Amino acid sequence: MSHLLAKAAEKQDLDRIDALLDAGADIEWQHKGTGRTPLLSAVIAGKADSVSRLLDRGANIQHACAALGYTALGWAADAGDTKIGCMLIARGALLDVASPQSRYTPLMLASSGGHLAMVELLLDSGAAIAPLNFEGRNALAIADTRKHEDVVARLKVAGAQVPPVLVEAPALEWPEPDAGGEPASVVRGYLLAYHEWETRGYKDSRSGGNLLCSSGFRQEKADILAAWCTDRKRVYSTGVSVGSPRRYMPEDLLVAIAKPGASKAEVLVRDNPQKSRSLRYEHLFVLKRVGGKWRIDVLKKRPFRIEKWSSAIL
Repeated sequence: MSHLLAKAAEKQDLDRIDALLDAGADIEWQHKGTGRTPLLSAVIAGKADSVSRLLDRGANIQHACAALGYTALGWAADAGDTKIGCMLIARGALLDVASPQSRYTPLMLASSGGHLAMVELLLDSGAAIAPLNFEGRNALAIADTRKHEDVVARLKVAGAQVPPVLVEAPALEWPEPDAGGEPASVVRGYLLAYHEWETRGYKDSRSGGNLLCSSGFRQEKADILAAWCTDRKRVYSTGVSVGSPRRYMPEDLLVAIAKPGASKAEVLVRDNPQKSRSLRYEHLFVLKRVGGKWRIDVLKKRPFRIEKWSSAIL
């Protein structure tokens, strides 16, 4: 029953909201995947009357979703919805709550979207201009990157200054690929083989070929795994999916090598700065020593400068 409350909130069916709550629906019910409550659903849908009704009935104004970590005010700021933003601030929404991983505050979200009116509302309400996101950028730097000149001007009037750019430590030098070599040599071999395979597939698909549909091309992918990885049973597979930018590039950076055990090694790889995507990722290759040879066993990934790792598919 409680999930119906979110639907009613999205549709701004106020009578239905009251009826469901009176019947015992949980006002703090959370969507299993996103962690959104009915209040967050109402904010995202832009339904101000639903937001007001849910707050009147005791909804938690500070709850953040699980997917992106935005509070109700964060979502309103992201959409530039000043009507809902005003209401939330008046009801006591905290101004500077940052999302747990990306560290985006409502002011950063409004600045990123170029929502000048929302930026002004937040600043006038006392939002801080100094906080930095996971990339070491504040609201001003974010707005400047996205060329929102009116937002940039307003933030400067408020006293914001562009923070120093975070400097990366120098990368290590890649060794030559070697299936019988040290962990970084094995990872290098896998990356180059995968890049060559994916590049051929992408070029063929762009020219109208049918290489992606061939059993031979699929077998090549299996051969790469067999040559450089353990024979761990893998439930999921990337199949023959190829794209641009490539999943790995020869220019990707070797960041660190560690051996936490005699039969375990970790190789950290980071996307090269020129890769054409909005976020740079780090890839942690966990290797095992099998039959006297290092082989890739597990892969993890995360956006650069985000602390939490997630499982990835080889």
